[in-house]
Amino acid sequence: MKVNIDILSGAGRKTAAAILVTYQASHESRELRFLLDAGGALEVGEDKGWTQPENLDAILISHDHQDHMGGLLDVDGNVPVYATQEVQKLLPTHLNLHTLPVGGTTLIEGIEVTTGSAGHSFGGVWLHLNMGEGVYYSGDFSLESTLYPFTMPPKADIALLDASYGLYDNSLEEGKQSLLTFLKEEKSLVMPVPQSGRALEIACWLTSLDFHDWTLGEDCLSPETALASPIEGICAEARPVLERLKGRRFDLNTKVILCGDPDGVSGIAADLLLEPETYLPVYTGHLPEHARQAVSEDKAYFVRWNVHPRIRDLKTLVDHLQCDVCLPLFHGIKDENEWKETLGSSVTSQTEVEKNYANY
Repeated sequence: MKVNIDILSGAGRKTAAAILVTYQASHESRELRFLLDAGGALEVGEDKGWTQPENLDAILISHDHQDHMGGLLDVDGNVPVYATQEVQKLLPTHLNLHTLPVGGTTLIEGIEVTTGSAGHSFGGVWLHLNMGEGVYYSGDFSLESTLYPFTMPPKADIALLDASYGLYDNSLEEGKQSLLTFLKEEKSLVMPVPQSGRALEIACWLTSLDFHDWTLGEDCLSPETALASPIEGICAEARPVLERLKGRRFDLNTKVILCGDPDGVSGIAADLLLEPETYLPVYTGHLPEHARQAVSEDKAYFVRWNVHPRIRDLKTLVDHLQCDVCLPLFHGIKDENEWKETLGSSVTSQTEVEKNYANY
């Protein structure tokens, strides 16, 4: 049997995710071709950087953020697309949709695909394909979230891992402490955030500190929706806090305004950013060009709210998987030896990998 991995997009920098996995169980059987994620461009006007491969058997979507599902707009509607029910609600309507559980195993073209909560966003999952000795794709993941749990996966020979932060190792707690300093600012804080990701998590955190002068955009994941989700998708410890948040209405007359569109180029976030005399932008994730410019000119602030793994978290996962090949994604590897010293000898910066296995 043979497994081929081709990183169509996602290697060397933070960009659209699209990984082609080709599997042939024996010389006589036909190839299976699965696409892991179908990301769109992160920057306005930028090409997503990949095209749909031919003869796909399935597309598996890890979560609903633009760089992992935005390319589905261009996908052939006949190809089966698998995603959790929570993620499906934000996908294009022309797709041939099939459901993945937040935690469980699904048979796709004879292949067992196991999913588990990835700790990154609502309904977001990692993917484990029972091919060869196991192919594991983390999607975006975090071990630090107090809202979205991370479920440890089965072991895998090939690991495709979110390394968006590179060798960064500061904790989420350090970021939280930095954010607290901005609460003393005279202006109200506008925080453009991913609607199904850290938006509600930040609201829960502020509430846990007995700070209630915040509001959550109507386009963001609501406490009611989170509480109605499968038990695997929300941390048990967060549920009492979510109960306290039910019924709150969006209110611009608050100190902290958490609103959708993490890039701040549309919706309420874009409108409020046009009033710099009243609102101070605070970004906590990926910075588009206009936000990088504003931060460089001291017109906005950036404090990282960890939704991707620190290097210690990557090490924990690599050790758990006991993988023979580890491909760090979404970040450039300038010194492969440095990464090997940190994560182990399995690390490679190759964008194509072929593994042959004896037939069992």
